[in-house]
Amino acid sequence: MRLFVKKIIPLFFILTFVIQVNAQNSYNNPKSSIIEKKLFNMSFLNYYNNSDSTILNVLVQVPYDQIQFIKNDNSFLADYSVTVSVFEDDKETLVAEKLWNEKIETRDAEQTTSDKSSNLSFKSFILKPDDYFIRVAIEDKNTKKILVRTKEIEVKEFSDKLDISDIMLISKETTVGNNKKIIPNLTGEVLTNKIGIPIYFEINSASAGTVEIDYSILDKFDRALFHDSETKTISEGKTQVYYSASDTALTLGLYTLKIKVNKNDVGARAEVKSEFNSRWAGMPSSVRSLNLAVDQLVYLASRKELDYINNAPTREDKAKRFTEFWKKRDPNPADDSDNRAFDEYYRRVAYSNEHFSQYIDGWKTDRGMVYIVLGAPDDVEHHPFERDSKPYEVWNYYNLEAQFGFLDNTGFGDYRLMNPGDFEIVRSRTGHY
Repeated sequence: MRLFVKKIIPLFFILTFVIQVNAQNSYNNPKSSIIEKKLFNMSFLNYYNNSDSTILNVLVQVPYDQIQFIKNDNSFLADYSVTVSVFEDDKETLVAEKLWNEKIETRDAEQTTSDKSSNLSFKSFILKPDDYFIRVAIEDKNTKKILVRTKEIEVKEFSDKLDISDIMLISKETTVGNNKKIIPNLTGEVLTNKIGIPIYFEINSASAGTVEIDYSILDKFDRALFHDSETKTISEGKTQVYYSASDTALTLGLYTLKIKVNKNDVGARAEVKSEFNSRWAGMPSSVRSLNLAVDQLVYLASRKELDYINNAPTREDKAKRFTEFWKKRDPNPADDSDNRAFDEYYRRVAYSNEHFSQYIDGWKTDRGMVYIVLGAPDDVEHHPFERDSKPYEVWNYYNLEAQFGFLDNTGFGDYRLMNPGDFEIVRSRTGHY
């Protein structure tokens, strides 16, 4: 095998202007990336109907950038349909299905391609408590493009005596007259250090009276990091409850909100849990662990930059320095909501973890390093069963006039870079090493 490097493009250039068009190959356009942007958001919430059946609300939120708007006089119009199909857990037997149409009109041209603007709709199903498989399909009437997401869910069985609905995270809350209007948060992400955690749920009781409600937030080790309680008078039947867990000093990561309701006069108790991701204001949503995200900057940041971030006096300062690092590399700094360089870098990290992990995380492997730095190769030659040779791969980057070989000495998928010197030329030209 002849492996060569003829032309080098600085890493900073590659990661700042990250949108590349590559030929199709097994490592290109990795749609299975775990942090790939979701096509649309959906949520499934259980509410009491009776002891034999449950109301399942299916909420669907479609970002404007996922559908096509057509100019019509002074406005822009979009038209799409939503189909929600409920199957038994065998994924074949159809139990229920609903289809509806949604139309959107806006006069703002920029809004038509925004992922921050979206349209929310929902439908209710009455189902027997059981396990189900749900398919949600969005069809754009203008382009005929179809977006599909699926999910396995459990429809809850409620007690007639006392029970609690699922917890709805609230994105925005307003009051119109005496009525409270809420916009659900379907992303499961909460800016806890900014607005707390506003939620809505329903208590269903066979009798009126007083209940004690306990709220707690648990980390991944089930340790309680937040606790609050209140006494509330409820009606017979359904009682709506609005609550906000304020002053929650949570770090980045996954947490569980747990609600317990006690009705002592009848000795009834109920409990419900809901997971959410804590995110700090100004921190990109794809970052789940700040420390790990900083470690993964090793292929881009200099040692001085890494030390500056890691030596921050507090986690808040560390998050701020991390955000500032990426702000300097943002190809569109005027847009505070999105950083394409950041998104592409951590998409590559996630893809490497998904496809190259062995006994170490994929981003730490040689293939992960090359993929993160250079992106997807234009072509990959797989040689798993060559005679008189151990398994190897050859990655070709035609635009760079570069080629890299990876050899699996162990036979267990541990591919090592065969020409590290050539790759070091790329790294040395970045000025970060």
